[in-house]
Amino acid sequence: MAYKRQARIVFFCGSHPAPANLAAHYANTLGSEWMTARAAVLPGVAGEVPVLDDALLAWADLLVTLDAAALAAKPALRSGLQHRHYPFEPLPEVRDKTGWTALAARIRQRVEGMIGGMRLLQKAAHAPDGL
Repeated sequence: MAYKRQARIVFFCGSHPAPANLAAHYANTLGSEWMTARAAVLPGVAGEVPVLDDALLAWADLLVTLDAAALAAKPALRSGLQHRHYPFEPLPEVRDKTGWTALAARIRQRVEGMIGGMRLLQKAAHAPDGL
């Protein structure tokens, strides 16, 4: 069966908005054929990223927690909403441009892996039986 629409992903971080923002950016720019993504954080996290709420959870197909704080605060998931945990910690090591560049590269690599998985699923959906 072919895909009907893009997967909806919420990248959720509890300690800093950067990982969630980066992951959503990479998903939306590199994987726009297969996914659309949004970033969310815990209440009290500084920055202009929305706080995870019921509306985002209702929209999403997949919730990806990006640190221990987000994993600990993960709400109960409705039927059909999947969860993955891809930890990007500790953020205190990210103190200079080199650290931020390394973090961005790690997040991009993880998102590219997700995109690769979506490509494989799409190929499998279009493959004739028996292959």
